Amino acid sequence: MQFRTFSLVAALSLSSAMIHAETTIRIAHATPETSPIHKSLEYFEENLEKRSNGDFDVQIFSGGQIGSVNEVTELVQIGSIQMTMGASVLLSSVVPEFNVLDTFFLFNDKEQARRVLDGKGGDMIKDAMEDKGFKGIGFFERGFRNFSNNRAPLDSVESFQGLRMRAASNPTQIAAWKSIGAAPMPLNWGEIYSSLQQGLIDGQESALSSIYIERFFEVQKYVSLTGHTYTTEVWFANKEFWDNLSPNQQALLSEVAKETVELQRELTVKENNDTLDTLRKQGLLINEVPVDVKKALGNTINTTIKDDIIKRVGQSFYDDFMDQL
Repeated sequence: MQFRTFSLVAALSLSSAMIHAETTIRIAHATPETSPIHKSLEYFEENLEKRSNGDFDVQIFSGGQIGSVNEVTELVQIGSIQMTMGASVLLSSVVPEFNVLDTFFLFNDKEQARRVLDGKGGDMIKDAMEDKGFKGIGFFERGFRNFSNNRAPLDSVESFQGLRMRAASNPTQIAAWKSIGAAPMPLNWGEIYSSLQQGLIDGQESALSSIYIERFFEVQKYVSLTGHTYTTEVWFANKEFWDNLSPNQQALLSEVAKETVELQRELTVKENNDTLDTLRKQGLLINEVPVDVKKALGNTINTTIKDDIIKRVGQSFYDDFMDQL
């Protein structure tokens, strides 16, 4: 992964914010303070400090104020800060094993996703992270990605034919969408709304909350619950920091972290459900996508991208992870 150089000004700002308790944990993340991630981290801060009798001092830097996901990942890797989190797709260039999560329709539902990531599948990913100097703490949840468009409900494989959609500038993603007849157009995130508004594209795919936050609902008519990929936000620490904690500190931190992940997932489910209700009130037509259609889409897409994923993660890792499903 290529990181941009962390600015001296930001570094000095971070240094001046340090309060030297026995063990300081500085956590930087890119989401706003209203997000389930930040709210759950406030729980982590309060409970870890209280239950350690002040042995830990937790400092949270929200909204990307310390830097981008890539920048703070580098800061954690070199030990300048202790923790951060990022979507698996943003971390896959430094930990290639994350690419396995790019498999379409990998999980049937959030319960299965949680069982795998909280079990051996997640342990496999955490082990891979350790080779890069990270200690996996837990898997926050963003939920499943779904489609919005202004052409028609996406309720069959054929309905994707010719669909002009925004795609990330990722060869695997572009190949995936082309395999089902869609017409992906690589666009930056900030270009989606205007492209929808001007009719340059018919639709886009994202988490439900993004459809509301980015106001895509103003220029879209339909939301189709494809649930084609599950987005996890990986919470991790600097491994050397973790290794230098006492066994009691590690046990307490793990205990509070587990509670934090559970709270974040509860808040995310509520946010996604509330967003769905809001989109209905805004007049969007929402449809469930039949299971057989999802299966057909998954078979076509994964046949196209499977070899590329295996090349990135290795055949053994791929087979072992799939066994966890």
